[in-house]
Amino acid sequence: MKKVALTELDPRLQKQITAADQQLKTNPQYAIEVLTGILVRNPGCIEVRRTLRKAQKALLGTKKGLFDGIAGALTSGKIAKAVEADPIAAIAAAEETLAKKPTDANANKTIALAGIKLGFHDLAAFAYEELSVNEPTQVQHFVDLANVWIAAGENDNALVAADKGLKLFPGNGDLQEAVRKASVNKTMKKGNWEDKGDFQSKLKDKDEALRLDQSARTVTDSATALTQAAEIAQKIQAAPDNLDLYREIVRMFLIAEDLDSAIAWLQRGRLTTLGKADTSLERQESDLVIRRYERISKQLREAIAASPADAANKDALTKNETELADFRLKTSISLVERYPNDFSYRFELGSLLLTANRLEEAVQQLQYAQRNPKFRQPALLAIGRAFTLGGKYDLAVEQLTAAKSEVQMMNDLKKEIIYSLGDTFEKMGKDKEAVDEYKIIYMADSGYRDVAKKINDFYERQKGASA
Repeated sequence: MKKVALTELDPRLQKQITAADQQLKTNPQYAIEVLTGILVRNPGCIEVRRTLRKAQKALLGTKKGLFDGIAGALTSGKIAKAVEADPIAAIAAAEETLAKKPTDANANKTIALAGIKLGFHDLAAFAYEELSVNEPTQVQHFVDLANVWIAAGENDNALVAADKGLKLFPGNGDLQEAVRKASVNKTMKKGNWEDKGDFQSKLKDKDEALRLDQSARTVTDSATALTQAAEIAQKIQAAPDNLDLYREIVRMFLIAEDLDSAIAWLQRGRLTTLGKADTSLERQESDLVIRRYERISKQLREAIAASPADAANKDALTKNETELADFRLKTSISLVERYPNDFSYRFELGSLLLTANRLEEAVQQLQYAQRNPKFRQPALLAIGRAFTLGGKYDLAVEQLTAAKSEVQMMNDLKKEIIYSLGDTFEKMGKDKEAVDEYKIIYMADSGYRDVAKKINDFYERQKGASA
């Protein structure tokens, strides 16, 4: 399948597309019939597919089903197999689904994966765009969209996609990495630096070299950051509703490691007209508050290490840690309530509930989280631990065994799973089964935690029993 521009189509078809586009609001059924016929004959024309999707949404609406997110997680394997077998047929089948439900996540994922399989990145990008519009609370859609544009060499489009995602998910590592890749690629392409030749010869003159160096330089020291923050504060006085200025002054205070000022200015920014509607700012504020609590705890631990007898510092640390745990939990509950289909928030909440020993609630959230392949094994591990803590050892063994079988590589996660399984067997009084699990870790990493001691103790008990 090859990309076909709208202008490359037969002029008569172009007129039909224009007529269909004009009928999107008044007669979407007519538009769908016309555009479907054209798309079948010209599957490489993204604009036809885009206009068709608008018509389908106008006719059928954009409301999602209650279990859409769950279904998506359960059928991801089937999608991959269908695309691998026949990407063209997979796209056709996906379009049939979208003709009945234009926001279907699995159908869009199918088109995206098929587009990648065919090397048709524009088609994949269109599908990821649809997913990001239909499910804006799923950060992975923005990450996938940015990365597919990078693969296509469309770095400007990648930066736009990543920027949209970062506005919703500030600080997301995957999106920041996409920005870095796209920026580097764009700079190298513009300067033609990948070609042979001296770097400086690529630049027109010394003035241009200086300009590029200054524009690329970032503020890294506290003194400069605080100076710029003062200048931005003056600009805010002249434009008190400019949200971008608040974002910039927060960034400067973060460089200067002044969390209190960063939080204060962020809170002021949230009071602006645009700030009230920007949900990402709330998440950023909670992240900064957590960083402040963690910094205080670190300072108190250092003080305790220096003066172990100081009871006031110990009391202050306990109080700060309690407040931090309460704040994390409250924030996490709020996020799950607003974004119930975001499995990352479910996993975070489940983990926090487990730490708080609220076992039944933790298991419920973690069971939701395991429906996402990214969180499945860590969620199974956490559920197993919850069952162990609750004395439901048989259920714990079942969960941990499943997790153990799914993680193929002996990485840190698998070691944790096997160790937890051995610990559960110990609590059940099954020492032989427990040591068999510990042996698996011992053969790969004898220095992991206390597995060597557990194994040695087991053999010592065996010797004592036989003596």
